[in-house]
Amino acid sequence: MIIPGVLISLATFPGVIIHELAHQIFCMLCGLKVYEIKYFQMSNPNGYVVHESTDHPLKVFLTCMGPFFINSVLGIVILLPASIELMTFREYTDPLNLLLGWLGFSILMHAFPSRGDAKVMICRILKNPYVSIGWKALAAPFVGLIYICSVGRIFWLDLLYAGVLAMLVPWVLVQLL
Repeated sequence: MIIPGVLISLATFPGVIIHELAHQIFCMLCGLKVYEIKYFQMSNPNGYVVHESTDHPLKVFLTCMGPFFINSVLGIVILLPASIELMTFREYTDPLNLLLGWLGFSILMHAFPSRGDAKVMICRILKNPYVSIGWKALAAPFVGLIYICSVGRIFWLDLLYAGVLAMLVPWVLVQLL
């Protein structure tokens, strides 16, 4: 049975909202004007941020990769109490942990940047003759990963990413404590 993307988007809408909010936050941090924001909609794309363009490689990198960093960290932090409860073999007795589990998992599922973000990094960093080789060397693997993750969504790579982080980080913390 194939689950339509619309149902997945509805079930994980907090992740879409945080993803777009992360783009907006990094635009603000980088001093880029934001012209239009759609935090969530039922059409494709589920959300977007239209902002001022720049050729500054750090600003391009941060605005494109911001959702990956913010969604990953925030998703783990929110999901942590529920995951630790599961890792210590306790029953889910606190309904708040179920809510945090869903919220954190939803946020983690939308951590991957879009192909549009990869295209911006290709245009503004990789193909820009004025950008140093160091920035190109840093951006190239991220662009490749974005494309791999984009194709991997067909095979539920975003779900796998969320599941691995949801279990691996708490497991490491439990082992350290």
